[in-house]
Amino acid sequence: MLHMKKAPNAIDHEIGRRIKARRQFLGQNQQFLADEIGVSYQQVQKYENGADRVGASRLFAIAKALGVPISYFFEDERDDDTETEAADAERQIIDRTVAEEEGRSLILHFARIRDPQLRQKVLELAELLSDACLSTKRR
Repeated sequence: MLHMKKAPNAIDHEIGRRIKARRQFLGQNQQFLADEIGVSYQQVQKYENGADRVGASRLFAIAKALGVPISYFFEDERDDDTETEAADAERQIIDRTVAEEEGRSLILHFARIRDPQLRQKVLELAELLSDACLSTKRR
């Protein structure tokens, strides 16, 4: 009997996206992760792009290499596989931000602020600045 390889689904793609986002957040390249888990960088690329499914033992190794619990890859995942276009666009913005050195720096500095009121003020300032940038682009 011929055993067909099961094609990746939306959850597999989401897991790949989270692997890539975490790796980029850490400032590591695909070769780093490949060396840590014992595969080629091309295989890491396939996992991140959702072209190949990640098995349980491999996902455990990836979680360890990236310093996250295995649950990180499943948090807030919807069972119905539906997402709004706005949520998808927001995710793309976040992924691009984390991929850039400037974005990672901003996140790390913000994470060091422990005072909740000060954190809220920083968020309000960021919102004001981004809204101002959007309004000047519309003119």
